[in-house]
Amino acid sequence: MIKYFRRQFNFVCFLADVVALVLSFLTAYLLRHDILPALSKTLASRRMFPFHDYFPVFLLCSLTMLVVLFIVKAYHAKIGSPLSRLFFINLKGVIGGFIVTLSLAYLLRLMFLSRTFLFLFAFAFLFFSTLFKYLVSQWFRKGMRKGRLFKAAVLVGANERARRLAETLTSKPELGLRVNGYIAVAGDHDAAEAAALENLGAGKLGEVSELTEIVEREVVDGVIFCVGIGALGNMEDLFLACEDLGVDALMAANVFPHLNAQVHLERLEETALLRFTTVPHNQTALFLKRSLDVIVSFFSLLFLSPLLLVLAILIKLTSRGPILFKQTRMGLNGRLFSCLKFRTMVADAEKLQEKLADFNEVDGPVFKIKNDPRITPLGKILRKFSIDELPQLWNVLVGEMSLVGPRPPIPSEVERYERWQRRRLSMRPGITCLWQISGRSELDFDTWMKLDLKYIDQWSLPMDFIILLKTIPAVLTTRGAA
Repeated sequence: MIKYFRRQFNFVCFLADVVALVLSFLTAYLLRHDILPALSKTLASRRMFPFHDYFPVFLLCSLTMLVVLFIVKAYHAKIGSPLSRLFFINLKGVIGGFIVTLSLAYLLRLMFLSRTFLFLFAFAFLFFSTLFKYLVSQWFRKGMRKGRLFKAAVLVGANERARRLAETLTSKPELGLRVNGYIAVAGDHDAAEAAALENLGAGKLGEVSELTEIVEREVVDGVIFCVGIGALGNMEDLFLACEDLGVDALMAANVFPHLNAQVHLERLEETALLRFTTVPHNQTALFLKRSLDVIVSFFSLLFLSPLLLVLAILIKLTSRGPILFKQTRMGLNGRLFSCLKFRTMVADAEKLQEKLADFNEVDGPVFKIKNDPRITPLGKILRKFSIDELPQLWNVLVGEMSLVGPRPPIPSEVERYERWQRRRLSMRPGITCLWQISGRSELDFDTWMKLDLKYIDQWSLPMDFIILLKTIPAVLTTRGAA
């Protein structure tokens, strides 16, 4: 009920994008085929293929653009979103769609495809899509403010929880939910909060025992129970009454007001569960992240295999010990695994660490010193450019790590974590993350932890792409390398 009009709005935005794609294609073809050749001799000498040959291109471009827009959450917009927000969301989608389309055109060898046409298509779509979505957004917003588009709700309870909810819905009519009044509950009634509800236009409709009569008498699309969790146990009959009357029954789930975790409803067979979580929960996006990990790690290992072989031989010839250094690390939610690296230190490096403990230059539970005497000459080069991390592509391939994510810690380090720091284990560890592009070894331990938590809180697929792209110059310039 709550997201009814928002879903409608985003579906209409999707239809608007389909129309925008058709108009953009026709506009781009007309400009490139008829108008621009008349203005430019260079373009006139490069004749385009007939319109019917470009129809598969239209399907390819449209499908690619829509998929990328879904990935960047262009169809999760709020009603009344400002023009600037709609533009920048579309801009991300257009840039991503344009890059993917060019890549597919190269792989499919669509040599007849005009690059000028693609640029015109992208710019035209950015214009039409933003314009249409803005007009749709304003139409929905205007309809809600004038009372044409709304769902009517009744609150059960007159307390702080009910008052805050009423204030939110009154101040944001674009949510599409209007409070018609409240129903008093004995033992959960605050006179001051009831007066505040009256001032907000949500007057008293009756007592809780009269709920059935109130729903039958008033226009009610849903009943929102704002009582404390202890009082809900005595209200099963009221939920059953809503069920019989065909109106939605909703429960204000902020039973622990100091928690910042997101709340999601899940079902385990016949049992409904409330899930409180602070980690990413978009299963489609997480599946795409894992798919990207598998594809990139597989082809990277395949492509880099000659280099990996040469490095293995050099390590074996230049120092005594194994080629790979295997260390037990802690992964997702405490899972232990063997993290792989090319060996960059002498064979008994871990035993020598105790003798060097007084030289540790990093605060917190991490051990790190500059000019570590345990590092081999070849190891210095491998570490400088993070080449020693390449074997972790295997950890990514088998699912123990991800391309992007918090670095996997040693169990002994985790034992010394403060409670808030342990949350960095709630996401699959990665080869690179925000710390890699923000200074690497130059960062203090506390900043490192906060960057990892910032990554978890703000995670998205575009964010992973940005981190991967920024990692390349960070590694090549060796900034902050240890």
